[in-house]
Amino acid sequence: MNHHPRMTTTREGRRTQAQRSAQTRGALLDATLECLTDLGFARTTTTVIAQRAGVSLGALVHHFPAKSDLLTAAVGHLLDRRLAEFRKEMDTVPAEADRLDAALNLLWSAFSGSTFVAWVELWVGARTDPELAPAVRSMSDAFSLAAQDLFRKLFPPAEYPDAGFLEHGLPFAFAVMEGAALRGLVRPADDTAVQVLKAVASQVVQRERDDVVGR
Repeated sequence: MNHHPRMTTTREGRRTQAQRSAQTRGALLDATLECLTDLGFARTTTTVIAQRAGVSLGALVHHFPAKSDLLTAAVGHLLDRRLAEFRKEMDTVPAEADRLDAALNLLWSAFSGSTFVAWVELWVGARTDPELAPAVRSMSDAFSLAAQDLFRKLFPPAEYPDAGFLEHGLPFAFAVMEGAALRGLVRPADDTAVQVLKAVASQVVQRERDDVVGR
């Protein structure tokens, strides 16, 4: 008769332990991104991360035996956060808004804030870290593909049959805005620069659409 209660208690205990473990892991990943943003890649050490997360260094090592394990996991954590922010911004776009203007504003929002700074710092670290580089490249590719899928909702094929916009125009806008955002880390871009980016991207998109109409 007492067998089932003991099983239930054990299972509940395991679930509680799993929840605590997940919470600690999440705190470490959040702290890693905060350190990357506030301190930069070079000064983001496991000791500092553990202190900011409020856990012991031993607890950190338990979850992530090597710093490379922690940074690689942080890459995935950052991707999830950045995509969540991107989707949230997209949900705020009014149905009656100019789609091209809204799309460019949405894209520009992806290159600002703490998540973008952490993104840049991971790129910096990946340049000389062969263990981190593959994860960062995969993160960048995954974000680009997800952005394309989200943009298809703003530009449905029935209204925008030219595949060239997503295949060529979006990567172009990505490259230009990413470059401007990197410059803005040390020399903030003004509104004029953003408007120029919009104008150039608009011309590219319009040319793609004109080519389709002229076929």
